[in-house]
Amino acid sequence: MVALLGTACGGGKKQQQQGAMMGMMKATVVAQEVVPASYTVHTQFPATLMAHDEVAIRSDVTGYLSGIKVKDGSMVKKGQALYEIDKSRYVAAYGQVAASQQQAEADLAQKEKDYERYKTLLDHDAISKQTVDQAYTAMLTSKANLAAAKAAVARAGTDVNHAVIRAPVSGSIGIVQIKVGDIVNAGQTLINTLVNEHPIFADFDVPQASLPQFLRIQKGQGDERFFIKFTSGETYGEQGKIQAINNIVDPQTGTIRVRLVFDNKDSQLKSGMSCVVVMQYSTPATQVAIPAKAIVQNLSETSVMTLTKDNVVQPVHITPGPMADTMLIVQDGLKAGDRIVVEGVQKVRPGDTVNVAGATPPPAAGKH
Repeated sequence: MVALLGTACGGGKKQQQQGAMMGMMKATVVAQEVVPASYTVHTQFPATLMAHDEVAIRSDVTGYLSGIKVKDGSMVKKGQALYEIDKSRYVAAYGQVAASQQQAEADLAQKEKDYERYKTLLDHDAISKQTVDQAYTAMLTSKANLAAAKAAVARAGTDVNHAVIRAPVSGSIGIVQIKVGDIVNAGQTLINTLVNEHPIFADFDVPQASLPQFLRIQKGQGDERFFIKFTSGETYGEQGKIQAINNIVDPQTGTIRVRLVFDNKDSQLKSGMSCVVVMQYSTPATQVAIPAKAIVQNLSETSVMTLTKDNVVQPVHITPGPMADTMLIVQDGLKAGDRIVVEGVQKVRPGDTVNVAGATPPPAAGKH
């Protein structure tokens, strides 16, 4: 009897020790309750700046460069003379075709007189109708010759005028690529580049899934704001707005191009610069977000470890959104009141019962 009691007592202590050891073997984690709040999101896109106008200055006549009318880097007005091509040959050609036009005009005047005279003679039966018809044909031929001569004069006059290269738009002229005396080949030789960077564009690509959001922004709906961040980390002072959204999606990348427009009064922005476009907006106060350190990434799935009321670990798949500082916006999968593991994620597996250390308070609303 005593032995039996001793055995029973000994067994009870052993179970208690095993239970205590099991309790001591539970992993300890830090949990945080999901509390909806408003967050400020900064989404970044690599971008390239593009001038409002960017024109390659080339001549449409051939000849040597005889004059430079502007200084490199200066601002020019539309129609202002920039460069001059030697025009001597074009002036001579113009004189020649002008003389041909005068000859054609004189010939037409003679043919018209002949035709009128022959018609009068025909009325008195003093000449054959065939002769009148021939005179009429000669007059028409003379008119055609005069039209061709006038076209040649116009073309030659255009060559003379185009020997002086004028600014097609207002803007800033760059550094000239040739020197006085160099041969300029029509339509080929690049003389300079003229840009108008007031305003300036920022082009960047967004995933096609974001198209509805950007179309909404383009219509003026929402509080999204756009900024430019330079490679130095400095942010440009002016805000931009959507100028245009491309009409096709690139099938190779699944992206669509968006163009922003920025004021560039101080000419700080230059065409061709690489930068980052930052889109900033605030989420509704009902937005759910979690610390980035709570994320469990497995292949293409993103999940978090949640705790039941009995502190049992359960994984939950989530649909991640953009980052707001150190917080990940959660588009789907969590709700207010859920408890998630924010520290000790690596120590637990689904189904584990854990000890919960002092709860981490959720971030204050509106401070992200």
